[in-house]
Amino acid sequence: MSKKPATPSREMVITDVEQLKVIGDSLRLQMIETMAENPNRGWTAKELAEELGTKQTKLYHHLGLLEQHGFIRVGETRMVSGIQEKRYQATAHGYQVDRALLTGAGAEDAVSVAIDTIFDRARSEILVGLRSGALNFDPGDPNRKRMGLWASSARLSPASVKRVMRLVEKLAAIDTDQDADGAEYGLLVGFYPRASKEHDR
Repeated sequence: MSKKPATPSREMVITDVEQLKVIGDSLRLQMIETMAENPNRGWTAKELAEELGTKQTKLYHHLGLLEQHGFIRVGETRMVSGIQEKRYQATAHGYQVDRALLTGAGAEDAVSVAIDTIFDRARSEILVGLRSGALNFDPGDPNRKRMGLWASSARLSPASVKRVMRLVEKLAAIDTDQDADGAEYGLLVGFYPRASKEHDR
């Protein structure tokens, strides 16, 4: 009997460190992002492997972990040549970390995993861009795609903190300004309070 697809929720809340660790793997993160782009679609392992340019057999373990931790589900099943075919589906359109996870006893571990995941993904995308020629630092090339990296710190008043936070939130919302004919860009933004120097000793 075929199992019909369920409707994905708008957002899934990540509530434990193990879930963070599961999506800390770059391939699993790619799998989730691919399915979340069109959550109403079901993906077979074969279709997902073709989309990601990897081997189908390599995905079964990752699909199992993602399903076990609630990121995906079997949206539909059917019999194909006597074999049950599963079509996997993202459980949500987007994901958010539960604030309680970042304030409890395991907060440091959770934050560390989240930061590693974000930065490893950005590093990987930048290096792929360099290898493929999508990223070009040649100032003489009028068609070059530019990249900017900045790091700074300052002593800010509460009013300035609010102002910078508004700017950061506005920058982070670039996904609301999509252009079908535009080039693909990634953005990584962080703004955080720094501990006094005594804490580093």
